[in-house]
Amino acid sequence: MAHDSRGRRDTEGLWDWNLESDRIHYSPQWIALAGCDDHQVGNTPQEWFQRVHPHDRQQLSHDIGTARADASEFELRYRLRHENGMYRWMCCRGVIIRNETGDAIRMTGTQTDVTVETVTDPVTGLPNRLLLIDRLNRSIHRARRYDAFHFALLVLNLDGPRAVRADRGHFSEDVLTAAARRLETSLRVPDTPPSLRHNDFVARLENDQFAVLLDGLKDVNHAKVAADRLLREILAPLRLGGHEVRLTASVGIAVSGTGYSDADEVLRDAQTAAHRAQVLGGSHAEIFDTAILKSERTELQLEADFERALERGEFTLFYQPIVSLKSNRVVGFEALLRWNHPMLGAISPVDFVPLAERTGFIVPLGEWILREACHQLSGWQNSIPHASDLWVSVNLSGVQLQHAALVDEVTEALRGSSLKPQSLVLELTEGIAMANPTAVKTLLMRLRAMGVRISIDDFGTGYSSLAHLRQFPVDTLKVDRAFVRGIESHKESADIVGSVTAMAQQLGLNVVAEGIENDEQARLLRSLRCESGQGNLFAKPLDVNRASDLLRTGLAPRRDRVRTHRASSHALVARLIRARDAVAHFPIPRRVRVAAGLLLAASAGVLLAAWLHPPELTSAQPGLVANRPLPPEPVAGVVQTDPTPSPEPVAPESASLKVLHLHRLGHCQGRLIVARNAVTFAPDEKTGSDVFAFQYGEFLHSVDLDTLTIRSHTRTYRFKASARIDPTKAGRTLADIGAMIARFRRDQALN
Repeated sequence: MAHDSRGRRDTEGLWDWNLESDRIHYSPQWIALAGCDDHQVGNTPQEWFQRVHPHDRQQLSHDIGTARADASEFELRYRLRHENGMYRWMCCRGVIIRNETGDAIRMTGTQTDVTVETVTDPVTGLPNRLLLIDRLNRSIHRARRYDAFHFALLVLNLDGPRAVRADRGHFSEDVLTAAARRLETSLRVPDTPPSLRHNDFVARLENDQFAVLLDGLKDVNHAKVAADRLLREILAPLRLGGHEVRLTASVGIAVSGTGYSDADEVLRDAQTAAHRAQVLGGSHAEIFDTAILKSERTELQLEADFERALERGEFTLFYQPIVSLKSNRVVGFEALLRWNHPMLGAISPVDFVPLAERTGFIVPLGEWILREACHQLSGWQNSIPHASDLWVSVNLSGVQLQHAALVDEVTEALRGSSLKPQSLVLELTEGIAMANPTAVKTLLMRLRAMGVRISIDDFGTGYSSLAHLRQFPVDTLKVDRAFVRGIESHKESADIVGSVTAMAQQLGLNVVAEGIENDEQARLLRSLRCESGQGNLFAKPLDVNRASDLLRTGLAPRRDRVRTHRASSHALVARLIRARDAVAHFPIPRRVRVAAGLLLAASAGVLLAAWLHPPELTSAQPGLVANRPLPPEPVAGVVQTDPTPSPEPVAPESASLKVLHLHRLGHCQGRLIVARNAVTFAPDEKTGSDVFAFQYGEFLHSVDLDTLTIRSHTRTYRFKASARIDPTKAGRTLADIGAMIARFRRDQALN
């Protein structure tokens, strides 16, 4: 939100929306709020919504739809673009006029500019958190565009004697106002760099916490200079009502050199650093350092902190909605773990779950997750209408499956929460399931006999198959996000998902697609009869309060977005539907062979060359998917495989391998994809890591035993083959990947 610093509040503007003709009439005052002339404002809802801030459009549309359905009056807040390009906060109040049958026929009301009161702290007169987040996002954008642009965020936690505190342990309004003026003054010292420029400002976040944004620094080291000066000024006595008040403060610093992409991340890290400064004694400044999580000393400390962290309630569960692609209704949640460490801040599961598995702490932690998730779901079912059929999915690790008391723990979690067994879904990856099939099958049969449902996560990334998984009492398959990513433009991924969905339905299994990011992906998955999905299109993982709100209000209505820029998309969807329907008529063994043909035809990102294939019929090298000639007579649009290996296999144009990306602390799983233009690492959905690519000519590589090393000019990356692969073949697979990288590098050099 670009804020107009003048803070001017215009008069109220009137509007009247005729719902039958779908036309809106605005008063001159309303038009003035947008800074327009009469001819610049259209009278359709679409033209109004185009002026609304992109982040507010969906919520505004949802709220208006809710008001039209069952309300008599309403009040909404959103940001409207002024003709000068800035966004201003508006308060829109209105009433619904209905006909004799109760249908809404008109909406009429007023709109008022409330920018100043919306972005200003009422106690100190400083900008509030809302405006700070907006300014941070603008700073992030400039820092990413210009290498020489730097910024820093300072978060100050005020402290002081109890005698000067008001109710609930917080400072009085007089103290907070005096501290705000002191902070503003301290940044305007002219002879000590960096001085306050027009784009620096102080904001109040909440209670006794303030923030200072230093924008456009010549050097990030100046942030520490400014922080030290702020501390000196805050430590100096304040005179209030004839009395002397002494305050202390802890300062946390986050600098742009960390490479932020989101304002909330900057604020979180600065708050974490401020908390660490407070724990270490206060009255000094700490700079947030991501390297702290990568030291061996920290790993030992985390081991020691596990048990106390569980006792102190530092672990929390977030819930990511799983949505019906047909009705756009939330049908379940996946419970995801978070650790809020008092010294290190938020720690990703990627960094502590492998450690918990090695130490065995995953067993008591997993028991807590089960109890917490069941208790929360039971609360939702009992308090929120239409939530009685809701279910929650909990991930199980391989260590938990080896724990003898797992069945008893599940039983106790269900009994203690009064939750129906069918409302609990236990997830395990296909790699865990296939590691010890006999033992896993026995355990899953006991759980399934209780009524608990079983889901296979990350399906399609290992070497198992639907034929193998039929031996397990499975209810649901979750298609890995690697196949959903780019499905709207890559027919190979769409072919695979369509085939898996068709075969899973023949076996009576539900299919959930992970990692859905846009409407086109959701539309295509729905056309392939994929029942459910999860991903950022619907919602990121939510805390309990936001998940509860989502259940009460429901998801905003979605519309299919037709891709007009690529006419072939309609033909692709039609071909996939024909392929799916054709597969559905085949008995299971025949469909297995058909699906294998699709997988062997895929040229990138597919590790399923041996998927459902007897070993003697597979001629591709381990871990690589070679291009094969297609048979002369395809059946109903679906490619069948030729069981006879090609006598002269064509060198593959691309390959991928399930790998572990090794960190200083733990590792994350993902897929290493080698193609002619680049080498790409795509992490699994729950890792929280970013996709990164290596362009040929910008790195060196080597293969040493079971490790592939890639060295760029800035850092070194190490990859091991996933443990799901036969250890006797891991070295050869990595060697094949290394050889392919070398071949593509030579080809580029020759061209």
